[in-house]
Amino acid sequence: MTPEEAKALAAGDLGQEMAKYPLRFCKPLFFGPPPSPAQPVEITNGTMSLLKAGKRFLGLTCEHLIREYQNKKKEDESCSLSLANLQLDDPLSLLIVKDRAIDFAIFEFTSEQAQEVIKDSDGIGEAFYEIGPRVPAPIEVGDFVAYGGFPGELRKPASFDELNFGSYSSGACRVVDRHSDYFTCGFEREYWARHFSEPEPRRLGGLSGGPVFAIRHSSAGFVTYEFTGYVFKIHEPTEALFVRHVSAIWDILSQ
Repeated sequence: MTPEEAKALAAGDLGQEMAKYPLRFCKPLFFGPPPSPAQPVEITNGTMSLLKAGKRFLGLTCEHLIREYQNKKKEDESCSLSLANLQLDDPLSLLIVKDRAIDFAIFEFTSEQAQEVIKDSDGIGEAFYEIGPRVPAPIEVGDFVAYGGFPGELRKPASFDELNFGSYSSGACRVVDRHSDYFTCGFEREYWARHFSEPEPRRLGGLSGGPVFAIRHSSAGFVTYEFTGYVFKIHEPTEALFVRHVSAIWDILSQ
C-alpha cells in the first residue's frame, strides 16, 4: 500500500474506525500529589497498554515513567499513581518486571482491578487486548501501523480534583525504519486525514506506553490488527515515533 492509498483509506468511515481501534486498549497513567482547592492539579502522565495473556490482566508501560514516579515519591510522600479512575495505593506491589534498557514495565492486576479499569468506558480503554500464543510477525519498512495514547498537552482540568484526558491516535502510520527490536514511524503530515474533534497536539509527550498495532491484509481482502509493540520514545524535532517490538518482551508477556 502506498501513502496515497493509505490516505484515501483513512479519509473514509473505515479510517475513522481504524483510528479508534488502538484507543480501545489503553488508559492514561498519571501521578502527582493529591489535589486540593488551594493547589492546582500538577501531574505527569503517560499511557498504559491493556493486555490479557490467558487469565492474566497486564498493564504495559515505559520504565522511565515508573522511575519518574519513584523519584517524585521520594521528594513528596503524598505522590500517588493512578490508572484512569483506579488509584493504585501500592503500585509497586503490582509491578512484576521492569527494564531500563528496553524501557518497559509490566503490571499485573486482579480481575477485580481490571474490571474497575475498564468500567463505564465507552470506546476508550474498554477492554484488555488478548495476545495470541505466537510471537507476532516482524514489522518491515513500508508496513502501516495504528497507535494511540494520551498526550499531556491535551489534558485539561475539569475541577480541582478532576481531569479530562484528551486522546490522540493514528489509524495508518507508515514504518520508515527498522532495527533488531524496535522500529520508527514518520508522521508525514501531508498524508494525514483528520477525524474527531480533538485538537492536534503540538507535542506528543504522554504517548509513551501506548499500544501499536500492525495492520494486516488477508488474501481475502480483510483488514486485521496484530499487537506489535508499544511507544517508548518520541523525537519531537523530527516527529519520529519509536516503537519497541513486542518480540523483545514476549517471553515475559506470554509466560
